Amino acid sequence: MKNVLLAAACLLLGGAAAHAQNPAATESKALQQRINQLMRNPAKPQQELRLDLKGCHATQTIRDNKADVQASAPISVSYNKGGEAGWAAKVSDGKFELALDFEWSEVEPLTYLRRKPEKGKDEAPYEIKIRRVRKGNTTNFELPLYTTDEKAVLDVVRRLEKVRQGCQ
Repeated sequence: MKNVLLAAACLLLGGAAAHAQNPAATESKALQQRINQLMRNPAKPQQELRLDLKGCHATQTIRDNKADVQASAPISVSYNKGGEAGWAAKVSDGKFELALDFEWSEVEPLTYLRRKPEKGKDEAPYEIKIRRVRKGNTTNFELPLYTTDEKAVLDVVRRLEKVRQGCQ
């Protein structure tokens, strides 16, 4: 019985030590889950907006499996030069996907905007503004946040900014 308890204690301590050794990965995963939760549009459950965080690399994906698109043949277009961040788009009947890759080292300090959605329009109350500057080329894009809680938005922006600053 002592051996079983000792083995269980070692497993628990080993798991806790492994968890403690990589707090950045744990925070990144928690931040990713929180952002993806806030980007989910309750009025469009078939639409998926994701931000995948992998160290100093991120991918924003917009996917709609019930999109109002028609194509005689599937279309797929992408751009990626020399392993640098790029983009890809796929369209087929009823399906749309757009992915934008970027490195946090190319992103300027983050800002956010509170919008007052127009009546009858399905707009996110907040959006995080991302401005990527690379070799004279500037790309601006947003992460829509479907919440009215400004404290939640500020928390996400603060945590993302910490990731960005850690990659400079």
